[in-house]
Amino acid sequence: MTETAGETQQNTGDHRDPAYRRVLLWAAMVNGLMFVMEGVIGIWIGSAALIADAADFLEDTGMYLLGALAVGWTLRNRARAGFVMGLLMLGVGVVALGQVFMRLYYGGVPSSLWMAATAAVALGVNVTVATKLARFSSGDSSMRSIWLSTRNDAVLNGMTIMAGVLVAIQAAAWPDIVAGLVIAGVNLWAAREVIVSAWREMQTPPAGSPPVSA
Repeated sequence: MTETAGETQQNTGDHRDPAYRRVLLWAAMVNGLMFVMEGVIGIWIGSAALIADAADFLEDTGMYLLGALAVGWTLRNRARAGFVMGLLMLGVGVVALGQVFMRLYYGGVPSSLWMAATAAVALGVNVTVATKLARFSSGDSSMRSIWLSTRNDAVLNGMTIMAGVLVAIQAAAWPDIVAGLVIAGVNLWAAREVIVSAWREMQTPPAGSPPVSA
């Protein structure tokens, strides 16, 4: 896809840095592996927080791949990609809520050791990805959605580790349930922010285009 002169003026420039695309492709591979690992462990020990976070890793895998694909797109098409990313975040929020309700229905206390250890590995992965993406954290809705998702994931992993510790101390499932609810809430809120931002960018006419007559 090619860009008009007006749209080129609106580009941040950072999205065309070859390093940005390399980071996105690497992050997609690592997140895909984490989705499998965390999903298997989450189902095995019955942790709503880990299953919700595994869904988040799957969302991130698709988001990084879409971001890498959209590097050469026009600003408006990257806004469309950002809109899709927002919908992916929304989907993770819904999945997280579903897992919370399932845990409430079936009951049971997850293994605190496996929960905390898996969340620690996830934290290490997300901090590494966030560090590599830090200099690309500004820009259009596509770039912002990638940064917001990665940053939020690292914060949520830290919270899940704390939840695992509380599960061990309390010998109860409520910290895992609360962590799952927070993961759902954060993704739903971030989805709203990204979707609104992307929608506005899609409605903005390219720079230099003639005004629409009444």
